Amino acid sequence: VRLTAENYIGLNWQDEARCDVELASKTIKHSSCEYLARETPKTIHLQDCLELFLTEEQLGENDPWYCPGCKEHRRAFKKFDLYKMPDVLVIQLKRFSYNAFWRDKIDQLVDFPIEDLDLSAHCKQSECGVYDLHAVSNHYGGMGGGHYTAYAKNKGTGEWYHFDDSSVKKVSSGSVVSRAAYVLFYTRRSGKDEPSAKVAANGTSSL
Repeated sequence: VRLTAENYIGLNWQDEARCDVELASKTIKHSSCEYLARETPKTIHLQDCLELFLTEEQLGENDPWYCPGCKEHRRAFKKFDLYKMPDVLVIQLKRFSYNAFWRDKIDQLVDFPIEDLDLSAHCKQSECGVYDLHAVSNHYGGMGGGHYTAYAKNKGTGEWYHFDDSSVKKVSSGSVVSRAAYVLFYTRRSGKDEPSAKVAANGTSSL
């Protein structure tokens, strides 16, 4: 049987059916079965997403690139690289999945740092800087509809707040990382920024 990327196989397993041990011993397990059998990690780290985003990949059979030299469509390779980083870094997590047959919302937890996001391992320049999180846009719901909220950090006090329409309340930094996180807003740390500083009651910072 020859299958393409657009083919799907459905199996209807009968509980009362008995396994033919002799026949099962003659089956050949495809390498893709090993991949599908791997346990999906409960938590994905932002650094893992960045590494995957910057990994070289070959275009699929249904998405070839037209080569102007050979005048043919080719399964070319593509790769993204980081050279110059902005002062404000906006990272959009892939929360919506589309294909030819269905659409789905991805609610997998992505663990991202509140402070000390270091991109030096991914940047072509010698210094990319260190980033601190300052805001998060959240999405709740599915493909048919949803609701947006936000977390934002007060730069003066270092305290986090949750914004939900007209409701605003102070929250702990630990509640910022959630499955609803959709868009992350980081700012590059300058020499004046001290993320570990605590704000005293009189408004001045102290270590």
